[in-house]
Amino acid sequence: MSRFKRLSVAFLWHMHQPCYKDTVTGKYLLPWVRFHAVKDYFPMAALLQGFDNVRATFNLVPSLLEQINDYALNDATDIFFDLTASRASSLTLDDRLDILENFFRVNFKHFIEPNERYTELLIKKGLHNTSDKSLRKVVGDFSVQDMLDLQVLFNLVWFHSISVDEDINLKDLIRKGSSYTEEDKEYVLLKQKEIISQIIPLYRKLQDAGQIEISATPFYHPIMPLLCDTSIARVSTPEEDLPKRRFSHPEDARWHIEEAIKYHEEQFGLSPRGMWPSEGSVSDEALEIMASNDIKWAATDEDILFKSLAMRGAKRKASGHPDRRIIYEPYKFKRGSKSLSLIFRDKNLSDIISFNYNSWEQRSAADDLMTHFRRIAGNFKF
Repeated sequence: MSRFKRLSVAFLWHMHQPCYKDTVTGKYLLPWVRFHAVKDYFPMAALLQGFDNVRATFNLVPSLLEQINDYALNDATDIFFDLTASRASSLTLDDRLDILENFFRVNFKHFIEPNERYTELLIKKGLHNTSDKSLRKVVGDFSVQDMLDLQVLFNLVWFHSISVDEDINLKDLIRKGSSYTEEDKEYVLLKQKEIISQIIPLYRKLQDAGQIEISATPFYHPIMPLLCDTSIARVSTPEEDLPKRRFSHPEDARWHIEEAIKYHEEQFGLSPRGMWPSEGSVSDEALEIMASNDIKWAATDEDILFKSLAMRGAKRKASGHPDRRIIYEPYKFKRGSKSLSLIFRDKNLSDIISFNYNSWEQRSAADDLMTHFRRIAGNFKF
């Protein structure tokens, strides 16, 4: 039996949604925080809870946490929630058109195709009917029951199997498949809120148990180097077209970091030790602000490392490509008495996990990931 080298693997899961709230009306314009909270943010932590020998890091952007709290604590709703909550028999023509336009905005292969009734409703609408004119031609074909089923299915398909397995009512609704009632719809919306309200307490529980570390991002996800000084873009891309008027407000960058730390402490009882900079964007000035606020580590992309070392005249392999082994070790950033560690993600593995494996059979995906890990381990001498 062949013996594989031991390899330590760090998983960092980045959770982020932009702020969808209309600050004038107080209404959320899009439902993606609500849906991804149910489908991803809660199940990821719940799944990990079942494997107490596995450690991971979750990066939670403060502006996402703020929106989760708004749904959980303040009865926030979004436009799609309101369209769902309205009685199907009382929908106006504009409501019905909005539902037909928007309630099929889900992954076809994973959400619609496996569901006979959802597929039937999509065919009735027309697979390619998206214009207002074409929808007006078919909206009259949809009965009150059709609209009610569409309201329920659009929300029901977002529940992860972890939540469904633990709730007999959700199981029954999925088995039912059609002919839903207003009471069915009310239960689906109440269950969404229940799950959303469990997210932050569950992450804090896992943190306090030592199973996860929770890192942060500058509060409203700004591109920190450009916030500090737009001219920094010319360091990495000299040909870049920039605004004629230079923008430089490092004090705003500091605010985003300080407020992120403060909010993180309020939610989880601890200051974050690490940060994933928005979009992985870093500069000396941005890192210096992080280090001055006692951030101990930051993570970014391998291309940042390759380009930074190339600018400093780092040697390359005979092929002209950088030696990929350099991304599998931490680096130190230091300014005065303050310093932080920098780690760089393997972009190939990250992209495969994010964009490929979701269409694979689960065991095949796991086996393929292990093959990558073994190849990486084989490139090192221990």
